[in-house]
Amino acid sequence: MLDARAMARPPLSAAPAWLLAMILMVIVIISISGCPTTAPEWPEDDGFDDHTFARIDDRAHFDAHAAIGVTGAAALKFVILDFGEPKTQQIRYLDARFYEFHDQWYWFRLLNGVPVPGSRERPVSGHAFATVEEIVDWVQTDKTTPPLGMRMIDGRLYSDHFYEISIRRERRVLGIGTIVHTPARTGEHPRDELWGFELEYSDAVDRPALELFFATLRGSLPAEIADNLRYIARSPSQEQLVAQLQSRDHPLAKQLTSYAELAIPGEIEVYNPGLIAGRLRKLPSDPQQAAKVLTEGNAGVIWMMGSVPDELPAAAGLLTAVPQTPLAHVNLLARNRGIPNAYIGGLLEDAHLDQLSRVHAPVVLLAQPDGELTLEPITEADYARWRGLARQRQPTLSRVDPSTLPYALDLDREVASRVPELRGIIGGKAAGFVVLRAAGATMPDRPLAITTRAYAEHLAPLRPLIADVLGDPGFTNDPRVRYLLLEGREAFDQRFASDADQTWAKQLAAAHPPNKAKRDAIANLLVRDGIKRAIRDQPLSADVHAELEAALRAHFGSFAANQGLRFRSSSTVEDVEGFSGAGLYDSNTGFLQADAQADESDRKKTVAWAMQKTWASYWSWEAFEERELAGIDHLAGDMAVLVHARFEDHLELSNGVLTFTLDLSADRGGAQQAAPGPRASMEVDVQRGALSVTNPPPEHVGELPEVDRVVWRGADQHPQIERVQRAGKPSEVSASDAYVLDDAALAGLFDESLAIAARWIEIENQSLPRPRARGRVTLDIEFRELDAGWPALASGSRSAPRMIIKQVRSLDPGVPAGAEQLLTQPVPRDLLLFADRIEKRSCRGPHTHVDLLELWTDPMTPSLGYARSPFLARVRLQAHGLAGGLRQFDLDHLDYAAVTHPNMELGAPWSVELVLDGGVANTEGVGLDRLEARDGLLRVLFGGKLLSEEAAPCGVEVLYASPDGFLRSLIRR
Repeated sequence: MLDARAMARPPLSAAPAWLLAMILMVIVIISISGCPTTAPEWPEDDGFDDHTFARIDDRAHFDAHAAIGVTGAAALKFVILDFGEPKTQQIRYLDARFYEFHDQWYWFRLLNGVPVPGSRERPVSGHAFATVEEIVDWVQTDKTTPPLGMRMIDGRLYSDHFYEISIRRERRVLGIGTIVHTPARTGEHPRDELWGFELEYSDAVDRPALELFFATLRGSLPAEIADNLRYIARSPSQEQLVAQLQSRDHPLAKQLTSYAELAIPGEIEVYNPGLIAGRLRKLPSDPQQAAKVLTEGNAGVIWMMGSVPDELPAAAGLLTAVPQTPLAHVNLLARNRGIPNAYIGGLLEDAHLDQLSRVHAPVVLLAQPDGELTLEPITEADYARWRGLARQRQPTLSRVDPSTLPYALDLDREVASRVPELRGIIGGKAAGFVVLRAAGATMPDRPLAITTRAYAEHLAPLRPLIADVLGDPGFTNDPRVRYLLLEGREAFDQRFASDADQTWAKQLAAAHPPNKAKRDAIANLLVRDGIKRAIRDQPLSADVHAELEAALRAHFGSFAANQGLRFRSSSTVEDVEGFSGAGLYDSNTGFLQADAQADESDRKKTVAWAMQKTWASYWSWEAFEERELAGIDHLAGDMAVLVHARFEDHLELSNGVLTFTLDLSADRGGAQQAAPGPRASMEVDVQRGALSVTNPPPEHVGELPEVDRVVWRGADQHPQIERVQRAGKPSEVSASDAYVLDDAALAGLFDESLAIAARWIEIENQSLPRPRARGRVTLDIEFRELDAGWPALASGSRSAPRMIIKQVRSLDPGVPAGAEQLLTQPVPRDLLLFADRIEKRSCRGPHTHVDLLELWTDPMTPSLGYARSPFLARVRLQAHGLAGGLRQFDLDHLDYAAVTHPNMELGAPWSVELVLDGGVANTEGVGLDRLEARDGLLRVLFGGKLLSEEAAPCGVEVLYASPDGFLRSLIRR
């Protein structure tokens, strides 16, 4: 299978032609073998390590630096500098432990101030990056146009110029490719060992360039690899070159092949697992037709591709007819996007799949990590239902009429029972402070909430204008219009700096001139420089300003004049169930005596300035896009503001964020239907001082936080601490370094978080009956460790050092779309939030009828114990003709003593054994204590005595299925 195609060479008609061909062949052989030359010395660059090397010494050396895929295939990228220049050409292999894409090496050098030999692009000075990830983080954190004309694509930093000089120019500066190794394999689909190299899919390589690639590579490889090296064509143009050279008996003919030739019918390799539904389509082999098809909206397509291109189009899944290497672009991009990706040998020759792709039929694709792959057609009705399930349920906003509210609330005086109501009055963040207070947590002193009333009144004159622009097709259809009309021209120019975007902006302004502002919402907002600027520029009502200023002075009058107040966003579209909104809105510092501040830049930061800037952040582009994606009505939300003393950087000893899960499901009563897990667990990310854990400044990118875990398994055990990672740059961290938080600090943080989580569950359950009460919650908690003297007080007295809890929010999802009708069923809320499917199973015998309500949890979410065998929530029975008379009851899970589904965890078919609580069993209308259903047989017992045994076939009605659960049910069906 690995031999090159046998293609006949046309006979030469005359001796001179034959002689010329022989001479040419000798010349080619000499050129391929390579002339003995001395490679130019690689520049040391003052000791700069770019993680490359000049040759591969042996197999072990290759394996140590190559990327090894799930199938055992390995790949190592290379760059040939000054391609084709005898005196200066040299090859460098890129360490796959450091690089995934070729261009990462290029801009890693340039952004560290180090030139690339042969490239005219100037290095960027002033930076020292240790890793590729540090550079990507820096670009994303800085939120400015990427340097060197680069752009972000699918979360990766991409250099067009690098690929221009490597592939697209007639006279290439760099030659790039990948050494690939596929080990020999026996079994159902045997394969010989292969050493080869591939070029980029879009590389239209010609014969001289290919010969040069061979010569250069062989000169840098050990004999055992060089002697067996083959070129593997990827694209139609590369396959055409291979066919031409083979037909002419080129000296390299037997070293040329293609991925199409290497494919083995029936062979399957899964590169990225996943479960998805989509329309099956075959990408045309003709490049022009393929390019046309790929410009269409294809997000719901599962592509069948005959080759492996460099770029991944919009797709729901990817199937290739040829193998992929571990560093293939589409392999990496599919992993980043989280879509299923696999190779199927003989894919395009499968008549059934060909027919499905011709009509763009909907299918289910399940690619599993063990290499098993399922591809099944589904009906249009099932596909439509799945798409409906896949739509997110819109979060429910509890809006309160702002005109009925006071302008401010003292959070120290609010009671925990009001928290659900307060979320619509002061937003989720401020309402979370009431939970902290109820739990006895150490929190900022004297927090005050400015209710949504002030924001609503301030926005009222602008609401008609905003409503008009939200309905304008120009705004809804073009993200550039949205960015410009939300953020304003200055921010637009920073993000859209290209000449094309600037020309577009001028054309938009010309189409919506200022003289049309009274009738044209876009023109009006262009004049106002965007919605955010309009909110900030509109004067605050004098009466509102006076009332809020008086409230703030009365509340924080004991603070020193230089103690800033932090005005923190607390939107009603934030920290709500199903939509956290984390990081979408701004917080700002203001001063009660702004004109008295020593720093001139602080003198503009009045109370009104800080408040209006915080209000305006509701209309940031990022926040708008996230709300739009979640289907939230933008004008249905309001912005409240949480106010407390600003944390001073010089007083911060540490800061961090933790995730805390409390599981009280074992305490809810009834049968324990699943093995209990940890009672509570906490994972902490913490940094020293004021260095942000989540968003470090560019100069600190790469400094990792300390990571600690604490697990508590039950009341009779102590919490166990696990130290996962020390703070700092990995290359500089020592085992002797002190931890940011010692064991005592971690224990204290755990105890406070435990109290907060317990209080959170109590508050959420206050409106739920016991059978529907939640037993589990996962919280996100932020904290600051402050030194003595915070906050600064006018009296000069100093508070002691302390750990401050500054925020709490739930990380649990909302009620899934489609499950709303089950909210009245006796299903614990924490299980409903993570339900994979809910079924009603009805078993009907001659005398006994039983209905059971059962729930499975999503196997892809944190294990709740019901991924393989269900949680029995409810049982309803009616039986007549039994000794003792009619039995008729409707019980929930709190009435059970024991529930088992024998061997379902091991894959056995459904069955159930239910034992009722003794007190319940003896109540009127029940009169039984055991129920068994298995293999179509229903048995009823009481006190060890069999009351009834009869055939009772069971039917199943799916009441709810998650998108993935629904697809799994289609596969099982």
